Amino acid sequence: MKKSYIISFIFLLSFSAFSQIGLSVRLKRIQSKNDIAFIVDTLKIYKDSLLFKKIPYPDTFALYENVPNADYKFCFNNIFGEKIEKNITLTETNNILGRQEINLYVDQLQNPNSKKLFIKKLKDDETLIIKLKSSGCFNSGADSIKIYKKDNKFTLKYKRKNRKLKTSDIEAIEMYENELRNLPEVDFVSTSNGLNEIILNGEDFSYAEPSFFWGGFGILKKRLKLK
Repeated sequence: MKKSYIISFIFLLSFSAFSQIGLSVRLKRIQSKNDIAFIVDTLKIYKDSLLFKKIPYPDTFALYENVPNADYKFCFNNIFGEKIEKNITLTETNNILGRQEINLYVDQLQNPNSKKLFIKKLKDDETLIIKLKSSGCFNSGADSIKIYKKDNKFTLKYKRKNRKLKTSDIEAIEMYENELRNLPEVDFVSTSNGLNEIILNGEDFSYAEPSFFWGGFGILKKRLKLK
């Protein structure tokens, strides 16, 4: 009887060890390669509805740990202050590979509101101006993009070059403005800062961006293929 008990106990231990899955949790940007430091203040991980881990200010590699099969939920606020939840169930299927990688994207706007966008209000013979003023310990500068509308067609002017805009270009500008308008106030300071402005007919919307933690102006230039 004692021998059977020992064998059963060893079997349970070996099964438990086999059930452990190497869980890798990474915080990532989908739009740029900018650092994600201090963007997410807290990552909470629940296992079967109970708090499993609470990680303050996680970095890119938020967690790498052996975990048992269970239902997991990952909760955090993204760069726009939206509450994000991602659920995954780890089962024996995951054990076949012995690992599971979870990517949590911090810069995807979930609920854009396009009612106030200047780009949608732009009329013929009007100009929309998108500006960035940068400042820091060692350098400062300014950059701007102008969008004209004529005969219901859009033209972009950047530096000394002009070009007609495609539908995908307009969508990129809409995404930029949507994100700009949804950025929350932040409570950290930096030696490098940016002032983002979008102006139409004397009306403007601006956002002071410490440490360029969003980087939306650069992302927009990349999407519009501006150099």
